[in-house]
Amino acid sequence: MKIPIIVTLETLAIVTITLQPVYNTRAHTRREKSALSIAFDVSKKIESKTFSLKGQPFGKKVTISLKHHEADMLELLLIDQIKNSKDEFIDEFIKTKIQGVINQINQKLA
Repeated sequence: MKIPIIVTLETLAIVTITLQPVYNTRAHTRREKSALSIAFDVSKKIESKTFSLKGQPFGKKVTISLKHHEADMLELLLIDQIKNSKDEFIDEFIKTKIQGVINQINQKLA
């Protein structure tokens, strides 16, 4: 099952930057390794979409199609990044954009 997520290019760039700490994560158990593998796939998919649209207007709407488990992982990663981030490093504008993506994914998964 595919989940379409519609965001602006600006929001997609924010999500791409927000997911960068995933690459510094280490997994120890089998379950953590599986979850991290999905997280890497989601990050790579979003990065490739962002870089393929380089040079386009930032306000342009973009659709990303994710499988159900990928959308679920993206939601979890974004929630984790908002909760674990230090308030002085993340601007309210960025938090609002990330929360908008989380809300959209949540509605489509429900």
